[in-house]
Amino acid sequence: MTVSKKLSLGPIAVLLIALMLAGCAEQLRQAQGQFGNAQAGTPEEAVAQGDYARAAELYAQASASTSDRDRSRQLRFEAGLAAAQAGDAEMAKQILSSFPPSTLNDLERARYKLARREVNLVGTPPAAALEQLPPPGSGTPPQVAERVWEKRAQLHFEQNNLIAGIGALVQRGVWLVDDRMLRGNDDNIYSKALDAITRGQGPQSQAAQDADQTTVGWLALAEIGQRRWNSRNERDQALAAWEERFPQHPATRSILDQRFDYRARTSPVERSRPGQRFGQAPRPQNDSVALALPMTGNFSSAAKAIRDGFMFAYENDSSKPARPQVYDTSAMSASELLQRAQSDRVGILVGPLDKPKVAELARLDSQIPTVGLNYTDTPDSRPGFYQFALAPEDEAREVARQAAAKGRTRALALVPSGDWGMRVFNAFRSELEKRGGQVVDQATYEPSEPDHRDPIQRLLQSYRRGGADYIFVAAQPAQARLIRSQLRYYRARNLAMLTTSHAYTGSPDPGEDIDLNGVEFVDMPWVVGAGDFLDSRRAEAIQRYGTTAEHYERLFAMGMDAWKLADRIAERGLRPDDLFEGMTGVLKVNPDGTIRRYLAWAVFRDGEPELVEMPSISDAKNDDAGSSTARDPWAR
Repeated sequence: MTVSKKLSLGPIAVLLIALMLAGCAEQLRQAQGQFGNAQAGTPEEAVAQGDYARAAELYAQASASTSDRDRSRQLRFEAGLAAAQAGDAEMAKQILSSFPPSTLNDLERARYKLARREVNLVGTPPAAALEQLPPPGSGTPPQVAERVWEKRAQLHFEQNNLIAGIGALVQRGVWLVDDRMLRGNDDNIYSKALDAITRGQGPQSQAAQDADQTTVGWLALAEIGQRRWNSRNERDQALAAWEERFPQHPATRSILDQRFDYRARTSPVERSRPGQRFGQAPRPQNDSVALALPMTGNFSSAAKAIRDGFMFAYENDSSKPARPQVYDTSAMSASELLQRAQSDRVGILVGPLDKPKVAELARLDSQIPTVGLNYTDTPDSRPGFYQFALAPEDEAREVARQAAAKGRTRALALVPSGDWGMRVFNAFRSELEKRGGQVVDQATYEPSEPDHRDPIQRLLQSYRRGGADYIFVAAQPAQARLIRSQLRYYRARNLAMLTTSHAYTGSPDPGEDIDLNGVEFVDMPWVVGAGDFLDSRRAEAIQRYGTTAEHYERLFAMGMDAWKLADRIAERGLRPDDLFEGMTGVLKVNPDGTIRRYLAWAVFRDGEPELVEMPSISDAKNDDAGSSTARDPWAR
């Protein structure tokens, strides 16, 4: 049967597909080894069991039986995806051909593309298929990422590489957000671990040498499950020893109870959701600290500034422990970094800096409390992993927060074209709306052009027509000066201009910055703060560390606060809503492990920044809008 891409499948066609799927479902289940569970009664149960042929059958039947067109479409789409996952290329193509990509939303399109790739892999040797289906990147939606890991696991199992397949299922578990699917994944891992033991692929085997600790834990548990014990008490002693060796292991969720009728002594591992973290964060085994940075290559200057700030804060800590180690991560993967830290018996790890490695490290199983020096795009599922960064989105949120606190709720927004500008704008708008404000109008400008009259004049029309309290501008120093001058030229001298620290180089330059007079901006206390303490500490930093302290002051301050976070972890750990004063701002621990910064407020006078207000602990503590919702890891 040929289906035009321009037509939707009708109910009769969908029912025919369901019948055809029912006819081949048993064959597909046999090929996939799906005999461990009773036949699922709903498609969701079938998906949780990994029985995608049955899921496709049930989805197609449900699509044919509903009169709701939107619901029918969604069920039909799910049937096509499930058929692709089951390896039924013909049926998947037949169903998915009725969904032109242009009719799909972003998530549907990502899932559709993966299904098409799975269809193309049918018949491809497993080794070649693995090369064509690489691990998902840090920005991949969870519904896509978990499916990629499951497919990679299937391909490893087809090669009889059971341990690699178990490792892929472990990675899949990181991305699962449905508890039923998570339990099904755990059950599948344990069954595969039992198979691995019977085939000589145990925790001490050569194949397990490169496995992560979570995978080794599954193998060690399966080894206990395969042994004959003289008594239940003897077996339970072995399970207790296993718990001590693999604390907070995923098997404590349900497998110990279901497979061994054993109550875990440690608290079962609970799943985190975006914006939430469950489970007790691990305490450091000792107070030794390692700082992991790319000391060579493109980011070496930034790394050196962070390192110098880190060491400066350490040297000024009266209760400092042993001198921190510094790892050069330029040629290190995240797993290699973790292995090095474990081999050196590091108590607290700070770093890495580059975003992909931070994302990779966040997903690895580790009992070392870690402060990643960047934000990931995905929710972190591991207690004890924190994310600290100087993100432009955070500064845009701070502008919105402080403006709203001063009664300024109506804004114009002018940002550069491209991804950076849109990320900053979206963060600003979201925070402003959360605090009862609104963006009256928004425009973009081309940073490479010397004249921004068109977007500025358009925004000023909105300003004069409906009014606004201020204009939020995201710009580097040269562009900020130009925009401010053009606002004056078009008779908008009285329109307040608010911006982020990116408009200020960090070093006073009255001759150049005279055009920024009256512009208000957020920045870190280390850069715009005043007072004897800050003045003397900055002078001391320049005396000791010279160029990096003087010309990379923001990164230097980031290093100082990175040490403060490590010191706090060693002292008493970090908990949600913990607050303390840092050089980059007042730091607040979000529920998702990200560190929020509350910034100073400054204004340009006579071409130089003048401090208006320092951030305070009380402001951060009373900021209900900021503490009730963690950073949205899926925001684009």
